[in-house]
Formats: sequence, structure tokens, C-alpha cells
Amino acid sequence: MNKTQNTLAAILALSAFGAAANAQRPYEVVKWNATVTKSTATSASVALTATIQEGWHVYALSQPPGGPTPLRITIPATAPFTLQTPVAESKVIRHEDPTFKMETVYYLNTINLTVDLKKQGSTPTETVPVDVRYQACNDRLCLPPYTAHLTAAIKQN
Repeated sequence: MNKTQNTLAAILALSAFGAAANAQRPYEVVKWNATVTKSTATSASVALTATIQEGWHVYALSQPPGGPTPLRITIPATAPFTLQTPVAESKVIRHEDPTFKMETVYYLNTINLTVDLKKQGSTPTETVPVDVRYQACNDRLCLPPYTAHLTAAIKQN
């Protein structure tokens, strides 16, 4: 390689590094919070809230298969809780998406969900773990699906 080619290669490498450094990450675009709203010896309710960065959206629980990754809520297998279904969905937007060639269902700005859980066993616990898998997109690109691992504290009486 001559000096000009080396310089050009260095400029391209720095440009690629700069683009990667400025790339959006799912956890920067969507900020999640989990709060225990009700807890008994046998159950708990957790409020999941998310703030979505302007210009982005998150695909809904009810997103049909064959397109983008729908929102999915799970409880880790090691947790002493099981998810009670169904999870009531907050307001969604329906849009015929030419990229996916189908109707997509998504949330804008905020997500508010309540998850009801059944406690397994009698061992006391101070926290409730909840995993939320989602995909965020804007009008130009979709970020890879991401799982947010949330923990909600149980208020002790």
C-alpha cells in the first residue's frame, strides 16, 4: 500500500469507528422501569413502564408473527414466580408497513403494562425479576432485539 492508500484506509477506519461509537443501542432508545404495585404471600403485581426516545417505536405484545420481534415478557426460570397471562396491553398504533409487507402494531412514546405473578413456594423474596425482550425501530432502521433484565423491589411491611 502506498501512503495515499494508507491515509485513506485510516480515514475510513476512523469514520467506521465514529459511526459505531454514535450508533444507538436499544437500552439507550428505550428506558424501562419495574415497580411492585401489590404483593401478598402468594402473588405480586408489577408495573412495567418504558419511555421511548422520540422518533422510535417498540413493537407490541400483539405484533403478529412473520414481521418484527414483538414485545415479550418473561420471568427467569430461577425466580420463585410464574407469569399469569394475559398481560393487558396499553394503547397501540397499527400501521401498514411496506418494509415488512404487513400490518405492524407498536407503541410510541410510552409503554404501561401490569404483569400479574403467582409466587411459587414459601421462601420469602425481596425482589421480582422480569425480563422484557423488545425491538425498537425508527423510520430508517431497526435495532436488533434486546432483552432488558429488570428487578422490582418488594416493599416490606
